[in-house]
Amino acid sequence: MDIIQFRRELHKYAEPSWHEVRTSARLAEELAKLGYEPKLGLQAVDTEVMSKITRIPQEAREADMARAVAQGADPAWVARTGGVPGVVAELNTGRPGPVIALRFDIDALPYRESAAADYPPVREGYASVNDAVHACGHDGHTAIGMGLAAQLMECRDELCGKIRLLFQPSEEAPFGADSMVARGLLDDVDYFIAQHIAISGENKPLPSGSFACGCDDFMSYTRLDVHFIGRAAHPCGASQEGRNAILAACAATLGIHSIAPHEDGLFRVNVGMISGGVVINTIAPNATISLEYRGQTDSIDEYARRRVMEVLEGAAKMYGCTLQIDDLGWTCTAKSDRGLMNVLREAAEETPWFTGRIFELANVGGSDDATVMMRRVQAHGGQATYFGLGADTTDALHNEAFDFDEGCMAASVEVCMRTVRKLCR
Repeated sequence: MDIIQFRRELHKYAEPSWHEVRTSARLAEELAKLGYEPKLGLQAVDTEVMSKITRIPQEAREADMARAVAQGADPAWVARTGGVPGVVAELNTGRPGPVIALRFDIDALPYRESAAADYPPVREGYASVNDAVHACGHDGHTAIGMGLAAQLMECRDELCGKIRLLFQPSEEAPFGADSMVARGLLDDVDYFIAQHIAISGENKPLPSGSFACGCDDFMSYTRLDVHFIGRAAHPCGASQEGRNAILAACAATLGIHSIAPHEDGLFRVNVGMISGGVVINTIAPNATISLEYRGQTDSIDEYARRRVMEVLEGAAKMYGCTLQIDDLGWTCTAKSDRGLMNVLREAAEETPWFTGRIFELANVGGSDDATVMMRRVQAHGGQATYFGLGADTTDALHNEAFDFDEGCMAASVEVCMRTVRKLCR
């Protein structure tokens, strides 16, 4: 398989979280050509977790399916998704050995990419045609997974145990990893490996040719939509009867951004959206803020939640409002296992592309729901790691002009293949 061309195809037809229907159908089609029996849609993700995604109605899923077919996906594979993204492929060698799982996230971000003439996807003709952009390298991750799938099948007679490839939807939004964990796909795993292109080592972006064997600094992540419910009134004639929800939301926003840091590690909070009111000459009876908070440890996460809730309740009480809080997902912290990291180090040292420094630990600088999978494997006695794949980039992760050195993809396939071989010994 030409993984560069496949990556560029995925980039051109980028799909945001929980809409990756074309991506899933194309993955299943190519995996089947290799000899796999891919599971997709509700075979790959749990229906109970999927039911939490109430904001994606059936009509939207049908629209995703129609778009996928219009953009070249096989209608039969699209139909098998049922409008639900996610794919699992497993190589069962039939010989005793470990269960090895590798995760590849497949979603894009929900905004337009750069249209600059010198931006590589524009210059070379694979710019996204959808209102989404692969600004976090997940197109590269997905292509790496396909390249690995091809090599595993070619070398299946030399391997043992089971190798499970998890093409996960919705890393950038809630419940992607949870949906696969709830399906039971991690419960029997002995070794789990995830990766990310272009993260940092010692707080500097990892350049091409460098590698990091694991990560320890994942931050927990919680996302909330908070609705303040007040009471409408005329601002002149009966202002004393009003309960201004916008003022409550503003007080909460300022209060949340004034929460003290924690001495034991990183704590981050951000109110990213605020809206409210019905008309200019009426005291606002409603307001909503959307926020996130993160903590480097479980104890910091608990501290963050307690303080955020105290601020929200205080702001509502101050202005006589009530609260409705929608919890839109939580991602835990996690740490990589040194034993598995050492195997990755050996594999990277044997891979010619990695001519730069090999770091023990990368810096995530944020959150990734691969931690949910890592913790499930570790809770069942297995080992897990999340490695950093160095790559020169055109801009920072999540910038609309992000692109990366595609040479890193073949190197990742090689290091993953070497790692699987070592774990099968």
